[in-house]
Amino acid sequence: MTDSGGVAVRDRQVGTDTGWLIGPIPQCEPEPLSETPVTRRAGTARVGRPTTSPQRPPAPAVGAPVADRVDPSARAFAVSALTRVLEVIDRRRPVAHLAAVAAPHIVDQVTALMHRSAASSAPGGRRPPTASLLRVHLQWSGPDAAEVTASYSRGNRVHAVAARVARVPTRIRPTVPGGPRVTELRWTLVNVTTV
Repeated sequence: MTDSGGVAVRDRQVGTDTGWLIGPIPQCEPEPLSETPVTRRAGTARVGRPTTSPQRPPAPAVGAPVADRVDPSARAFAVSALTRVLEVIDRRRPVAHLAAVAAPHIVDQVTALMHRSAASSAPGGRRPPTASLLRVHLQWSGPDAAEVTASYSRGNRVHAVAARVARVPTRIRPTVPGGPRVTELRWTLVNVTTV
C-alpha cells in the first residue's frame, strides 16, 4: 500500500522489474444509505421487483411528515370502527353491526365482554355512562396496516384503546343476482384492546 491510496503493482510487461507502479483501488464498500433519492449514473438500471403494486398504495416515505404518512381513509375507518365498538359495548348498537368493520374474532371478543359485564352488573342497577371517543392517532406499521392509539371518556374517567387496522382481502356480494363475486382490499379492525 502507498500513501496515495493506491496499490503497488510490479511492471511485468518486459519481464524485468523496473520499479513500482501505482494503480487505483477498486470501490469495495457500498454507498451510504440516505433518506433522499439517490441519482444514478447514466446507463445503470435497477433490477428487482417493482416498487409499487397495482393493488396496493405505495408505502409511506421514511422522511415524510407524519400528516403525509397516514392514509386519510385509514384514519376515517379507525374513527368509525372504534366508535362502533364503543356503541356496541354500551348497547346502543347491536353486535351484528361490527361484522362489517371487524374481524370475526373481534366480534366474539366484544360479545363475551358484553355478557361478562351484564352478568357482573346488579339487576335494577344504574346504567354506566356512555363512552365518547376523544382522540385517535395512527402510525403505519406496513404498507397495508396501521397501529391505532386512542382515548375515550366514560363519565369522569378517560380510558385508552390500542388497535390495529389492516387492509385485507374481502369478498364483495354481487350487485346483481347471479353476478360474479369479487374480492377487494378493505380496511378491517383486526385487533383491539381497551383499558
